[in-house]
Amino acid sequence: MIDSVRSEWIKLRTVMVNWVLVICAIAFPTVISTLTAALSDELVSDGELAELVAGTSIVTAMLLGVVAAIGVTNEFTHNTIRPTFAATPKRFRPLAAKAAVHVVVTAVVMTATVLVSWIAAQALADSIPSTDEAVGPVLVGVVVLAVGVTLLGFGLGLLIRNSAATVCVILLWPFVVENLLSGLLGAAGLDESPKYMPYLNGLALAVRDAGSEFPGRVASGVYFFAVVLVIGALGLLSGERRDA
Repeated sequence: MIDSVRSEWIKLRTVMVNWVLVICAIAFPTVISTLTAALSDELVSDGELAELVAGTSIVTAMLLGVVAAIGVTNEFTHNTIRPTFAATPKRFRPLAAKAAVHVVVTAVVMTATVLVSWIAAQALADSIPSTDEAVGPVLVGVVVLAVGVTLLGFGLGLLIRNSAATVCVILLWPFVVENLLSGLLGAAGLDESPKYMPYLNGLALAVRDAGSEFPGRVASGVYFFAVVLVIGALGLLSGERRDA
């Protein structure tokens, strides 16, 4: 298993597009958060500042999910997965190693990004009182969300096996598909439809108050991860049984 992890780490760090996406993922929330904190007079509490950092860091979560997705799909597109499966006939081992490497990288990058953005924004913001108890849950929640999106990208990549299609699903699912579906169901009289949307529940991890339509931060996160783990399990099953 150690050899598989090392192999997957080499694959991850030697692909240039991964570095580009990670740099963009780190830069976006850091720059936007610090500039907003320095120039805006509307931030009146550390809770609002934490929500700003977490909200911009959602982009980081999405980009890291894209890294995980293309890390899978590119191997099937270019047939580089075949030597891996030939060297390790038990396919679960390299696939699990790939998922583990991406999850660890996501957790480290996301934690560093959130901390740097938070410290820099707090230093540049005008005197903001530290009274909001939601600061910790919001900042931790967006890191947990990023891990979930990474696992989702990994599972979808194994199921779809096409980079463009997988990236489209990751990016459009939360912001277009679920919002559109919630709107249509709401127009049909199902006002509580958002609480059944897995990705919207996941995004509730990164806000101070998700609204009464969601069951709560922990419950929403559990629901989101349950869906993610099902997709990941289906992806692993597909990876083991389908032809490479």
